[in-house]
Amino acid sequence: MNKYTTGEASKLLGISFITIKRWIYSGRIKAEKHGGRWLITEDEIHRLKRKIEQPKQIAERILDLLSCKGVAYLRELQLCLEEEFMHEETSAALNRLVLSELDSRFEWGNRWYFPKGRNWLDVRDIAEQKNALMKIYVNHPRRFDRASVSYLDYSEYLVETALCRAGYVVVAKDTYYFNGVAYRPSNSAGRPTDLDFIAQIPEKNLYIGIQVKNKMQHPTLADVNILLDICKTLHLRPILLARIIHPFTYDLLKSNNGRAILFKRYLLQPPFPRDAFQQIVAMGIPLGVYKWPPDFLIKLMMSLKQYL
Repeated sequence: MNKYTTGEASKLLGISFITIKRWIYSGRIKAEKHGGRWLITEDEIHRLKRKIEQPKQIAERILDLLSCKGVAYLRELQLCLEEEFMHEETSAALNRLVLSELDSRFEWGNRWYFPKGRNWLDVRDIAEQKNALMKIYVNHPRRFDRASVSYLDYSEYLVETALCRAGYVVVAKDTYYFNGVAYRPSNSAGRPTDLDFIAQIPEKNLYIGIQVKNKMQHPTLADVNILLDICKTLHLRPILLARIIHPFTYDLLKSNNGRAILFKRYLLQPPFPRDAFQQIVAMGIPLGVYKWPPDFLIKLMMSLKQYL
């Protein structure tokens, strides 16, 4: 693999030699010292190029979106761009653009963005329609009851059914207790945080602890650490199923003999207004309305067995 000196790296990256040295000393650039000179690998150069160019790329994508949409709320833009950029990166780019190329307004409990040169009154009707659509999916019932069993979120019912169809045995639900051991953190009062499910893979005699996060934003580091802590205490393999997952979380679960599984859609129960569904999806909001667990969810559970 090619390696470059700090002088060569500064030319390739279009930044000053002094900046390169400062980034090396601060740990922002990974470099090795050989014969009194710092050397930077080709992979590191490519990584830094992407990092330097990313703000410009995000800004261009946001401006393109808003030129078509006219106006959009924060979460809408984050969701439309999440295949390319983290939610936090989109938020930071919006904050920078408000200083130059965008206007914003806080209305109905949301931050709205629209191109400079356009008045809020010009886009208010569009924003009001979007706000009404947003209320439909945000306020859609999440709790679900079936056969005397209650689920705090409908996604849990879909996951449990998918587990059974993929050949797992669900041995416990909403629990912090397994095989004679209870999870009781010393720093919390009341009922401890629990796992959504404990399931067995019969052919491997392996038990896993499962947490389901059916949210628009990725689970926090605190959420992930609690899952790991419970599973460590109960001697289970930790499994996180979530609509969106931070890249760091994949490595964190893997390093603890578990796995993070992405299901991408915001899972909702029927019935859901068809016209509203089509309009919301057209906005870029990833809804999924299912009466039964979708095939992709069952396949994810089957792939998990092979991985573990």
